[in-house]
Amino acid sequence: MEGRGMMNIAAMLPGSEKAAKSESRFSDKAYGILLERLVRLHYQPLQPLNERELTLELEIGLAPIREALRRLEGEHLVVIYPRRGIFAADIGLRDQQSIKEVRLEIEGLAAALAAMRAMPQERQSLVKLADKLAMETDISAQIAGDAELHRQIYKMARNDYLAVMLTQNFNLALRLWYFCNQSAPSPTPESVDHRPLARAIMGGDSETARTLMRNHVVHDSDRVRDLLFKGSS
Repeated sequence: MEGRGMMNIAAMLPGSEKAAKSESRFSDKAYGILLERLVRLHYQPLQPLNERELTLELEIGLAPIREALRRLEGEHLVVIYPRRGIFAADIGLRDQQSIKEVRLEIEGLAAALAAMRAMPQERQSLVKLADKLAMETDISAQIAGDAELHRQIYKMARNDYLAVMLTQNFNLALRLWYFCNQSAPSPTPESVDHRPLARAIMGGDSETARTLMRNHVVHDSDRVRDLLFKGSS
């Protein structure tokens, strides 16, 4: 009897494992969709997020939606209040300063590591992207191009633990940019010139790459601060 019971349990395990993997895939899908919508302000700051409405909208089950929302809460893109509901996170000047302080250190580190560890073809690709981005005048394309350049550098840094922190904080900074572009767009967008940074990484100059990236983070963060202040006044 004991052996038969153990066989029955063993027979159930593959199916249970398959179901768990399937649920995990749906959770990852829900997370990816909601992340993009939150960053791009499809959901406005403090907009309520109804779990059941999201299941219908995304055609994904309730459990994966809840798991995705918990992940996004941990990344400061969603706030969950017991008995009150779930909301897209607010945006404010304090957020900008906190994000700046973190990114100043980790983005500089990523650029320095990229200069030391990138493959030759990655360095060449980064230079081409920087050249193209410097000529771009459309603000939406500038934001997208800047995001792509940062993500390439994260990959080139070859540090998975650092990449998680970089991506999370960059998503928050990117959300601030989309918010500023929506609420207080700059009448004369600046060019986005990463060519000196790309050349420093191309040449393996880690300290120059670190300094240039830190300068870029300060400059962009201060622009966001000024736009946020302008939008709130």
